[in-house]
Amino acid sequence: MDDRQIDEAMLEMAEFVSQMTEVEGYLIDPENEIAMKLEEVKLSIPIELDLLVAEDGSVILGSSPPLYYTETTILPVFHQLNVTIKIDTSDAGSSKQRMES
Repeated sequence: MDDRQIDEAMLEMAEFVSQMTEVEGYLIDPENEIAMKLEEVKLSIPIELDLLVAEDGSVILGSSPPLYYTETTILPVFHQLNVTIKIDTSDAGSSKQRMES
C-alpha cells in the first residue's frame, strides 16, 4: 500500500480551488450602508504544485500559494492559476455561479 501524501503545507488541488473560489456574490458594509453585487471575479495567482504518482498510476496533485519568498540558489517553479467566476442569470431569472479556467 502506498501511504505517501502531498506536502502537509498544501491542499489537494480540488480543495484548494474550491476554497479560492468560494464567493458569496455580495459585498456588504453595513456601517457605511454600502452593498455591491458581484457579476464577475477574476483570480490570477501564483501557485506551487506537489505531484505524487501512486504505484497504481493514480495521481494526487497538491497546491498552495507560494510558501517561501526567500531568494535561494535554486528557486521553486511557480505556476499560474487563472480562474474567472461569472454569475449566470440566463436561466429564467435564477442566478448560478459558473467557473471558467
